[in-house]
Amino acid sequence: MATPPNQRLERSRRTILDALNQSFPATRQELSRRTGLAPSTVAGIVRGLLAEGLVREHAADGQTGRGRPSSRLSPRRPPGHLVGIDFGHTHIAAALATTTQEIVAEARTRLDVEASAGNALDQAAVLVADLLDRTGVPAGSVLRTAAGIPGPVNQATGRIQSATILAGWTGVRPRQELTARLGGEVLIANDAELAALAEHTHGTGRNASDLIYVKASHGIGAGLILAGRRYTGAYGASGEIGHTLIQEGGAQCRCGQRGCLESVVSIGEVWRQLVAAGLPLPERTEWPDDLSLAALAGNPVAARIITDAGRRIGRVLSDLCNALDPAMLIIGGELATAGDALLEGIRESLRRFAQPAISDRVQVRTSSLGPRAGLIGALTLAATESAA
Repeated sequence: MATPPNQRLERSRRTILDALNQSFPATRQELSRRTGLAPSTVAGIVRGLLAEGLVREHAADGQTGRGRPSSRLSPRRPPGHLVGIDFGHTHIAAALATTTQEIVAEARTRLDVEASAGNALDQAAVLVADLLDRTGVPAGSVLRTAAGIPGPVNQATGRIQSATILAGWTGVRPRQELTARLGGEVLIANDAELAALAEHTHGTGRNASDLIYVKASHGIGAGLILAGRRYTGAYGASGEIGHTLIQEGGAQCRCGQRGCLESVVSIGEVWRQLVAAGLPLPERTEWPDDLSLAALAGNPVAARIITDAGRRIGRVLSDLCNALDPAMLIIGGELATAGDALLEGIRESLRRFAQPAISDRVQVRTSSLGPRAGLIGALTLAATESAA
């Protein structure tokens, strides 16, 4: 049976709004390419969205007036504020932003997040309260809060579901816990997934509908954007590559296994190898340059250690690329501050282990959003999705 015209129009309208929410600003031509809809269809629907006030239009650089094909479109946001929270293994960061994702203020504190979920959630609430107090923004103007957690979140139950990856949070329902502390609407997602969303919407991956973001830090995790959408898996555990076995009988991992990718190439392990090699390491600085390896970029000994770490990460990513065929790999986290040495190691493994049709095409790039990718992703999620 043919779909009624009204249903087709509503489906196309929703497709365009979803595409615009995922990555904006965008031209009509870009929306046509992303959605597969005819340019004439996109133009007609956009006219209606502009008339309803759901979309706003910006004149392109050097142009004036409305209705030009190259002008850019953005979703129109209601007045108010958003809160983003990024829980890392060793820190909590929070940001207050307008509904157009313009950051008003942000803060960060060091903390062993894994040790106690209750303490970490309390500290996050303190950070948010301080931001509101500092800016004079009333709590009632916060429309939505989104937080990234460094572990798998079961999307059906809302619980942290792994007793090994984030042991101190097992069974905790972070959405309910943050709601009790902050009030209002709260969204929860994996931190690497949010970083992938941020890079897809605002960063290196803006023109890639299929990408893998890798957070290479104290843990190793991946966030997936497939067909232009954030992919979480059936139970929220997609992208947990850090606990892939790559070295039989290797170093003990916090998950209980030996030889996991994370136990071999986390930033802490690479830092230990650099110290053991007698390298004059830079002092650890405050965020956002914590544990930066950029100063070692020209050191040949450091380059060997970092490139080897890249090869090991690339070995795991090769299998993921063979299965998913992404257009782009985006490498973030503190290990990414090493730059070309890490990326070349990843590319070497891709050339060796990925199918040639994939390794010849996939782009390997560094995150353009750096250590703030997860926080920006949290704000992006808060701006574009609802818990309903």
